[in-house]
Amino acid sequence: MTVTEALKKRRAIKEYDPEFVIPKEDIVQLFAKTLLSPSSFNLQHWRFAAVVDPAVKARLCEAAWGQRHISEASLVVVLAGNLDAAESAAEYWRHAPERVQEKLVPQIGRFYANNDRLKRDEAIRSASLAAMSLMLVATEMGYQTCPMIGFDFEKASEIVALPDGWIPVMMITVGRGTREPHPRAGQLRVEDVAFWNSFAGEPVK
Repeated sequence: MTVTEALKKRRAIKEYDPEFVIPKEDIVQLFAKTLLSPSSFNLQHWRFAAVVDPAVKARLCEAAWGQRHISEASLVVVLAGNLDAAESAAEYWRHAPERVQEKLVPQIGRFYANNDRLKRDEAIRSASLAAMSLMLVATEMGYQTCPMIGFDFEKASEIVALPDGWIPVMMITVGRGTREPHPRAGQLRVEDVAFWNSFAGEPVK
């Protein structure tokens, strides 16, 4: 499956076979490939709670006001962003040449210093990049997914024991869908969203 094919095939599915169980090795591969996603300064802000326990899924379902696809999906991924990722920059760059580490690690520290908004923005951006990768990889593996933000973030954070310094970004259900997706509701055209050289430029068409 090509990337374009995965993009076309990936749709938000909210109906899953509740009896289907994703093999553990597939879940491991799903995350291993997701880790190839880009992140700001290679800080890999993302963290994942891979929820497969029915009891935990039931609690997350309750925190999402009863959206049943959380309980029925084989896997529920709670994505979190690490606000303090910059503090571990040396760890993320440990395999770089020493001269690169000596220059870049302090630079990363200065870039994020005293800027809580930037830390939060980058945590969400990087986790969101990983989320898209995860859904495309799942599609390639033959699974269906649904990204969602319709849940009580505080309750979900408690349920998955989210540590201090991390923020919840979204949840993604993964499993074997039981229906074909509805027709797309309406896609914007290229010329509606892309413009040459600036947003005041001519539409790309």
